[in-house]
Amino acid sequence: MIKVESVTKRYGNLVAVNNVSLHIRGGEIYALVGANGAGKSTLMRMLVGISEADAGQLLICDEDLSRRLPTTKKHLGYLPEELLFYDQLTGREYLQLVAGLKEADDAQIPVELEFFGIAHAAKKLVGGYSLGMRKKLGLCAAMLGSPEVLILDEPLNGLDVEMMRKLRHRLESEREAGKAVLVSSHVMSFVERVSNRVGVMRLGKLVAEGTPDHLRQQTGLLREDFEDVFFQLAE
Repeated sequence: MIKVESVTKRYGNLVAVNNVSLHIRGGEIYALVGANGAGKSTLMRMLVGISEADAGQLLICDEDLSRRLPTTKKHLGYLPEELLFYDQLTGREYLQLVAGLKEADDAQIPVELEFFGIAHAAKKLVGGYSLGMRKKLGLCAAMLGSPEVLILDEPLNGLDVEMMRKLRHRLESEREAGKAVLVSSHVMSFVERVSNRVGVMRLGKLVAEGTPDHLRQQTGLLREDFEDVFFQLAE
């Protein structure tokens, strides 16, 4: 459902993403990990059409993003790392706006508000939301329309342990429903537990890829914390 073919993105002399290729199937959770500045968020922004690749091809559900088809957005649910909202809207109003843009059913809004534990704040202005509430609102927005592809950039930031666990179960359910999930996270215990495959980025390049067990075998770190596996591959 996600295809990245030889993609490169430059900002002046900086090569943020350097000839990266990866494929993510339906029914799979793929974790993209790397140090800050490794190129993860840049790649995700290209995959949702916020920025364009300088070379290569990106496809979502076999639709080429460079064609900017109006149907492509219906396939996608996106959570950016840096959340920007209209702070003078209530939480419910913001989700109604997103649902309209995605041509999604408004009936899903109360379901997601309840699931992510912010139904009590639905009529409050988003400008008064805490960091955790803003992250939950962003997750609600990403789930609207039951998209076939979820792209979640650092979804755990600002969440408490209970909500992290609840989100993990939700992503596992989305996978079982045949969805493709691309997630980036610095929480390596979460990455190891939830992912079918992990891609490790360093300085814009995809330097390692495989199941968590495969990456353990590759590094020889069979019993250490997965964080140690990450450090060996990413640095």
